[in-house]
Amino acid sequence: MDTMEILKQLEFGGEIFSLELLSILKIPIILILIGNILFATFLSLRVRILSDTYRTPRNKMIKQMMAIHMIIVIVGTLLSLLFVILT
Repeated sequence: MDTMEILKQLEFGGEIFSLELLSILKIPIILILIGNILFATFLSLRVRILSDTYRTPRNKMIKQMMAIHMIIVIVGTLLSLLFVILT
């Protein structure tokens, strides 16, 4: 067997790198979803600081609402990210 025959057998006939419009559009969507999580995190920190600064009887309820909001945002963003990656 000649070296040229070996190289011809190893040759790949398809495209090595393909770029599609859908894969290009996934990048900004993923960045927006990450920004959504960061915004929710900063919002929860701001609400926590404000609820600790001003003492009211509703502080515990506000902290619970922010915890529920963070959980919903994280779960929703992860589901959205899963759908973006799988399409």
